[in-house]
Amino acid sequence: MLRTFIAAIALAAGIGGEGARPDLPAAPGRPPGAVLGIVWNETGFAETKLTRVKSVTLQPFGRRVPLLLGGASATAYSPDRRWLALGNGTDPSIQLIDLRRMKQVGVVKLGLDGWVTFLSWQGGSLFAVVDGETDRAVAVVDPIGRQVLRRHRLNRTILATQAGPGTVVLITGPRNHIGPIELTIVGGKGMTSVPVREIAGGWETENDSSGYRARQAKPGLAIDAPGRRALIVPAGRTVAEVSLRNLAVRYHKLSEPVSLLQRLRNWLEPAAQAKLIEGPQRKAVWLRNGLIAVTGADYAVSTDENGDPDVAAQAAGLSLIDTRTWTIRKIDDEASDFARFEDTLVAFGVTDWAASAKPPGFGLVGYDLGGNKLFQVLEGTGVSWVEAVDGLAYVTLDEKLYAVVDAATGHVFARARTKKPLSLVTD
Repeated sequence: MLRTFIAAIALAAGIGGEGARPDLPAAPGRPPGAVLGIVWNETGFAETKLTRVKSVTLQPFGRRVPLLLGGASATAYSPDRRWLALGNGTDPSIQLIDLRRMKQVGVVKLGLDGWVTFLSWQGGSLFAVVDGETDRAVAVVDPIGRQVLRRHRLNRTILATQAGPGTVVLITGPRNHIGPIELTIVGGKGMTSVPVREIAGGWETENDSSGYRARQAKPGLAIDAPGRRALIVPAGRTVAEVSLRNLAVRYHKLSEPVSLLQRLRNWLEPAAQAKLIEGPQRKAVWLRNGLIAVTGADYAVSTDENGDPDVAAQAAGLSLIDTRTWTIRKIDDEASDFARFEDTLVAFGVTDWAASAKPPGFGLVGYDLGGNKLFQVLEGTGVSWVEAVDGLAYVTLDEKLYAVVDAATGHVFARARTKKPLSLVTD
């Protein structure tokens, strides 16, 4: 499944006190009546449709809006949630939907080449990140006037993207090799960048008589709620703190490593056996009270005795970094991804994503935002993809089977089967 592959390649990140475990609510909250979903054609990207679905049964109802070819590569609600913007990647553009009437109200062509990989609607501006072989850029769009106001082109590899207040913040690496990263801010005043020399990132390949090899290094990016600072978290002891007001960079040594560094050493000093792809990847999110959640995985893909790809990955676990003391505490050894909800963090992850059958796993583990464990459900199930919508965790069990879980209590409302592959429009 495409989403399972993407989920395995795009992974997650984050200390707090050991406070007493809070009491769980007596009962799960009442789920919303409906959520937005995208129904996919089973044979490709054509004929996808936006529709409302019942939140627990996932049964579509009401009017459906046809999407452009390759549509829904990224989505963003307007601030009042009356409109939805959807990106696509065939002829990069943004499709605008009036959600009250469930009707397309416009299309804005971006004039770039690549896929729309990120959208953020802030005030009267819509930010679109386009990533492709030809173009890497951030387009600033006027959704009311249906026009592109500015195109900010990047001559670097995009490694991570987050929204800040009135801005989009990116981590970029050198083109075609691993080297020092930069942090870039795109907003109303244009585009500014600052080098972050002590952290490496990027992508590099070799193709010679010994075979094809690729290496990656993708740090995580977290932004605090006021939008004053960003933290860049690689697979190592050093993290970078960047002021988003004046782009001042400070480095901090954590009291414990984010993860064991054997995998990192492997891609810095490769073994004689040819590898197809390897390297660390991290995901991060800023929580509350100066805490940052961090997770991810370290990848290695070698060839077996038959010459076929053999994927190996080491989960980084889920850790919390305390930016007040620059200490770190691991709260979960098995996680390689998470979904953030208003008051909880749901950890999951499958690193053996290339197995012919989904391997057993630890299911979902819920934590409060201080790192206290709240629940564990779906034990024995390998979970590689979770969509967060209105306090519900939608867990992909197979291409058409989903578990609907209350993210505050772990209550499983249902296991819902759909007629066609479905993805949810996340918050």
